[in-house]
Formats: sequence, C-alpha cells, structure tokens
Amino acid sequence: MAHQHFVRSWYRSVAAAVCIAASILGTGITAWGEDQKSFGPSDIISARKTLMSVIAKNMYPLDEMIYTGKFNLDRGRNSADSIAAMLQAFPLLFPPSTNTWTANAQRDPAVDTFADPHIWEEFDFFYKQAMAAAKYAFDASRAENDADFRKNITNLRLTCDGCHAAFQKNN
Repeated sequence: MAHQHFVRSWYRSVAAAVCIAASILGTGITAWGEDQKSFGPSDIISARKTLMSVIAKNMYPLDEMIYTGKFNLDRGRNSADSIAAMLQAFPLLFPPSTNTWTANAQRDPAVDTFADPHIWEEFDFFYKQAMAAAKYAFDASRAENDADFRKNITNLRLTCDGCHAAFQKNN
C-alpha cells in the first residue's frame, strides 16, 4: 500500500512539473496545435528561470532542515519529490538556440541567459548532473529516516552548487 502511495505521488509530481512547464511557456490546450516557432530563446530562458525559481523555493525548507537538524520528513519528502520531477525536465529547457550569452552586455534578468556557453559544449555532463540531482531528490523523497534524508539532500545541494559553479555566469 505504501508503494502505491509513492507511485501515485511520483506521477502527481511529474504531472505537476509538466503543468508548470506548460504554463510557463504559455501553452494552453489550444497552443499545442499552433505554430511552435513563436517560442523564441527569451521565452525558453524565461521558462527555465521560472522552473529554477520553483526548484529553489522547494529547496529552501530542505536547506533549513539540514542547517538546523530539525527534520519534518513529510514536508521534506514532498519538496524533494517535486524537485526530482522538475530536475528531469530542466535540461530540456537548454536548446542550442538559447546560447545567447554576451560578455559585458546589458541583460534583462527575466529573459536573458546567465548560462555559461560551455554548457552546450559539455551538455552530456550537464545532463548527467541534472539527472544525478534528480535521483538524489527522488531518493530523499523516499527516505525512511532522517539519516538517509540528510545524506540525499546534502548530495542534492552539492550537485546543484557544483553545476551552478560550472555553468552559471554571475555578471
């Protein structure tokens, strides 16, 4: 019975991530049949920034649990489950057309990329990192005790921070 609950929870999380991505891109049911060329790089960049913001919002309580040592496994599992689903979709929001970084250019933080151009040169590594982070989040969402939860959330944070250090521009 517990396994069925986790499977249903996982499918709900994946469905939620798909809904978030669809709403971010402004794709209602009618848009699916329309010309997809209307989605330019800034639309996709905005979508991935929004998705990353939702991932970060779900990470805040997990980071707090690790920092304080006060765990709420039910809340933590739910946040980790959502993160796992979103991280599986995240690399798909990096098509080559969004490689628009220009050093020292004025940028709109909402729609201009801060992705280092090397991400496309090392996309296989980036993709593997995102999937590793998704696996840590998934494992945390299934943790049965504080120690396993802590281990997976710590690995998730380290993987995310490493990816940001390697592939995110700050200026």
